[in-house]
Amino acid sequence: MARHVEFVRTLYALIVLATAAPAVAGSFSISPIRVELSAQQRTEALTVRNESGDREVVVQAQAFAWSQRDGQDVLSETRDVIVTPPVFTLAANAQQIVRVAVRRPADAKRELSYRLILQEVPPEAPKNFTGLQVALRLNLPIFVAPQASAAPQLIWSAQWQQDNSLLVTARNQGELHAQVIDFTVQAQSDKAGGNAALKNSVVKYVLPGAVMSWSLPPPANAQQLNALKQGPLKLQGASDRGEISADLPAQSATGR
Repeated sequence: MARHVEFVRTLYALIVLATAAPAVAGSFSISPIRVELSAQQRTEALTVRNESGDREVVVQAQAFAWSQRDGQDVLSETRDVIVTPPVFTLAANAQQIVRVAVRRPADAKRELSYRLILQEVPPEAPKNFTGLQVALRLNLPIFVAPQASAAPQLIWSAQWQQDNSLLVTARNQGELHAQVIDFTVQAQSDKAGGNAALKNSVVKYVLPGAVMSWSLPPPANAQQLNALKQGPLKLQGASDRGEISADLPAQSATGR
């Protein structure tokens, strides 16, 4: 699985009476799938390709300021980023160059973050059409590096919930984002736990100053759950910055 792939499919509400209705879908791709800008490189050219093979696709492109609040991504309108062209038509098997440029100067210390959303504009439904129109929506990050040298700094903690799930939280106290790809949580000393471990494969970005969490379901085996709850816990995983390794505080892990 590509580490930075962030394809999001949205269904446009053209659902009619039929429960087993046919679907009409467009398809396009974009490369690269992450935009990294800086004070030295203020523009980037992206290539959008029509993969449908038999029909033209109309695409709308728009950039948003991107922040994170209460563990959720927040997008807001911005004039910091210019996208050209904002709307274009791709013939079957054709491609289009989309240019992304940042107006705002790079911050002195902290990375700036934005999102570029490319959304297919669904064609007018044929007369008497009874089904779904499925539009493709691609959502990719834009990062503007700070002028000073910077790095992410993830502070990890964990909390057992009443349903025995484990809530794992990362707080980014650094000045750059981190993209957490996957991780495993296990007991540091496995006392008759049979190598008890909880695994996460939900990819999330943690922006500077933000907090993100993952809820890990408990193991089915009661003995393994007991071994994990005895703690302390160890987290190991991977990010776009390299390997992740952290000791989870015993007090947070046991919920005391």
